[in-house]
Amino acid sequence: MKLFPVLLVGCVINPCFAFDDVSLTLTGEVSAKCGFEAQSAELQFSESGIVNTVLVINCNTPMKVSIHSQNGGLRHQQSSVINNYRMSLSIVSTALKKSYMAEQLHNKQVFSVSDILFERVMDVQFQLTEPLIYAGEYKDILRIEMTPTIASGGVW
Repeated sequence: MKLFPVLLVGCVINPCFAFDDVSLTLTGEVSAKCGFEAQSAELQFSESGIVNTVLVINCNTPMKVSIHSQNGGLRHQQSSVINNYRMSLSIVSTALKKSYMAEQLHNKQVFSVSDILFERVMDVQFQLTEPLIYAGEYKDILRIEMTPTIASGGVW
């Protein structure tokens, strides 16, 4: 019987692997900004009793909009007569449409806009409910405020 020399090669694997762990935290912050520009701040009713304007909204967060009428209608400057009108608004490319009577707006009306509106157009229309019959000037001051509401929970 012949013996074959057997060479036994042993491999020893060192069980200690070297690794490190690093955690990185990334944050970012953008200040909330909300603003708009009016196409015209002085509006004159036409013979048909209708006047339109456009507001360009630029807001990087959802917002609350409040609308308040100083007189609750068009006040005749030489008397105490107040004529009611309807204000209708809609924001292009959204489902938002609102309509108020001026007498309602004498108490501030507030609504929320959940969309983020970068350079969006708001169409606004005012329509008299009755014709103006007394000679002279009629006036109302409408205050529209847009306030950011940071409820989105972060950057997506």
